[in-house]
Amino acid sequence: MRYLILSLLLVVLSTSVLADSTGCPKYDRKSYRHWIDEDHDCQNARHEVLIEESLSKVTYKTGRGCKVLSGSWEDPYSGKTITNSTKLDIDHMVPLKEAHESGAANWSRERKRAYANDLDDPGALIAVDRRLNRQKGAKDPAEWLPNNEAYQKEYAKAWVTVKLKWGLTADQRELAALQELLGDQVKLPLEAPEMNCTSAVLTSQPALPTSGITVICGSKRYCRQMKTCKEARAFLNQCELSRLDSDKDGVPCEALCD
Repeated sequence: MRYLILSLLLVVLSTSVLADSTGCPKYDRKSYRHWIDEDHDCQNARHEVLIEESLSKVTYKTGRGCKVLSGSWEDPYSGKTITNSTKLDIDHMVPLKEAHESGAANWSRERKRAYANDLDDPGALIAVDRRLNRQKGAKDPAEWLPNNEAYQKEYAKAWVTVKLKWGLTADQRELAALQELLGDQVKLPLEAPEMNCTSAVLTSQPALPTSGITVICGSKRYCRQMKTCKEARAFLNQCELSRLDSDKDGVPCEALCD
């Protein structure tokens, strides 16, 4: 009898693990393809934000005007002014991993890409001090708030706006932190525990865009071996050759793609 009960318990546990492993694909940043050039004007989403938020006229790395070099940005996280674009990150107000665990895990590839490049909401993507952005990581307001206390309420408002717009949930501690900053009268996201997205990526997950060509991973590894920008993009996307995009702006082999 004891053996039978133990056997049944093991079946239940194994079934639970299986259900979890198929219910929520593990977070993979690459599945939220960001910094795309949606309007094909050579300025990707990162640089669109830099241009929009600069308090002065920006300068560019080249005469084509694709990549921002300098400007004047008021970093809301520190309250300091930054003039060098390399000192800035474009922060997803609600980080990609946080969104993934708040309901985005089961979105389509297209919806994930739209979220990661949302230029319609001025609070969704903001230029901030890269050191503080990396300190923030994927933390929610219960775990991290900007050093600049004068901005914390605005930060909470922007966080809520993004979550409501995209139908994302918030866990109990997160909601408590938001209520403390915004009060009880503000509409907040629906409460739900964070999804346990610890399983392997599902094999049925759509592949990254292939840029119209198929490449043999391992056959080329460096920008000097690429003949066209299209080929470089294919190797970056299909083979995950991060060395082709040294400044992490989504554009590989800048000599070819500028």
